Amino acid sequence: MDHTLKQRRNSAIALEDLHVTLPSRAGPVAILRGIDLNVQTGDAIAVVGPSGSGKSTLLMVIAGLERATSGRVQVLDTDYAGLDEDSLARLRAANIGIVFQSFHLVPTMTALENVALPLEFLDLDDAFDLGRAALAEVGLSHREAHFPGQLSVG
Repeated sequence: MDHTLKQRRNSAIALEDLHVTLPSRAGPVAILRGIDLNVQTGDAIAVVGPSGSGKSTLLMVIAGLERATSGRVQVLDTDYAGLDEDSLARLRAANIGIVFQSFHLVPTMTALENVALPLEFLDLDDAFDLGRAALAEVGLSHREAHFPGQLSVG
């Protein structure tokens, strides 16, 4: 890609001198130390490393679920420093998708109801139609009436 064109694109994610330190009984533990990252819109990246190296913490900070101890976090030209929890939740709801290792589906709700639930929290009138479309997109239309215990973890 032409270097000047790439420079004109906005950063999707910009981290500057990011630090996360958590308290412990043995004293403060530095989880992230001085992370700089710039991901341009349209780029795909992978975060890899050994267990305990801070990958999940990094993603939690980018998602606004964990606060940095210091440094700058900016997603889609929005600096997290000035956002309260409600503003972070709105930013996440509109722009960030998260799939957790433990995904906590509601066991008494069908696959379709579980997919539609966060869309209903956004007050979308067509939450179930969007949920059906999302299940179809991942090849699970035929499983929309199944409960989480009836679905494969994979």
